[in-house]
Amino acid sequence: MSAVYNLEDLECWNERIVALVERFGLDIYTQEFEVCDHEDMLSYMVYSGMPSHYPHWSYGKSFEKLKTLYEYGVSGLPYEMVINSNPAIAYLMRDNTLALQVLTIAHVYGHNDFFKNNFTFRSTRAEYTIETFKTHADRVRRYVEDPIIGLEKV
Repeated sequence: MSAVYNLEDLECWNERIVALVERFGLDIYTQEFEVCDHEDMLSYMVYSGMPSHYPHWSYGKSFEKLKTLYEYGVSGLPYEMVINSNPAIAYLMRDNTLALQVLTIAHVYGHNDFFKNNFTFRSTRAEYTIETFKTHADRVRRYVEDPIIGLEKV
């Protein structure tokens, strides 16, 4: 399915939605969006949405399973994924229609406000989320590359 919109359309709608977010008093982190295809979304799902993760065979296994289920129509994909980070990151499916993108963008801001303000997320330290995942991924990669440790032990 080919979506009939461009990034400028999404930016325009995002500005309108942000005006409503402010009008209704939502308290949000800065929001970043990435538009991705179904394979990217499958990858993000496997990696819990994080743009950086350590390598492990189980991620490939999960990707292949999700991809097969999706291709056979047994499972769908989310319209979006939102990461509890500061800035907040959301992935939007490229194949969504413009109307669905607008609804999804508005929905993302609801997630964003919830992550920032709900008491159960106060201890997550959203400003360190992405950097923490990168640090952990780098550490595991160093272990793999270390001749004393290596891939087998990792």
